[in-house]
Amino acid sequence: MSNSSGRKMHERGVALFRQEAYPAALEKFEEALRSADDSRHSAEIYNDIGVTQTRLENYGVAHLALDEAMARFTELDDQKGQAQTLGNRAALYQAEELLDDAVETYKQSAALFEQAGENEMAMYVWQAVSRVRMKQGRHIEAIGAYEEGVDNMPKGSFKRTVLQKILRMPGALLGAGSSAGDEPDEDEEG
Repeated sequence: MSNSSGRKMHERGVALFRQEAYPAALEKFEEALRSADDSRHSAEIYNDIGVTQTRLENYGVAHLALDEAMARFTELDDQKGQAQTLGNRAALYQAEELLDDAVETYKQSAALFEQAGENEMAMYVWQAVSRVRMKQGRHIEAIGAYEEGVDNMPKGSFKRTVLQKILRMPGALLGAGSSAGDEPDEDEEG
């Protein structure tokens, strides 16, 4: 089987995963892995196998697949791949109800995404931290995590501006106005 057919098999696996046909997706990923001839593609497939095994609640196997993905992404010095794998490892910890481990691993993922210049991806990871903290009943930390993600978005971006305004709303609605940390960005009119 050629590498292009390995990529097609991988794409079929992703499509099956999106349809929540996890056993069939896993079968396609394993078939794609046998024909992958470069380390980056193998790392991506191992990452997808880890996510799929997490959904199937095969946590030990998921850890092994994510270990393999991380080793390959590290060898390639691929920060984005490492960040994605860490995010998936954090989701695995979350599925295992190891919530503090999940938070710490999500934070590592966000830091790598930020280093790689993937601020929007980092924002999604900070949102995951926020959701975990909410689940733990740690509401102030949940808000702080969300704010961390917003603060790391590009200054002056429309999305950052909107999210900052949303974060200020509860205080404004309660008559608290803005706090000392609510100074507008240089790019914002205020």
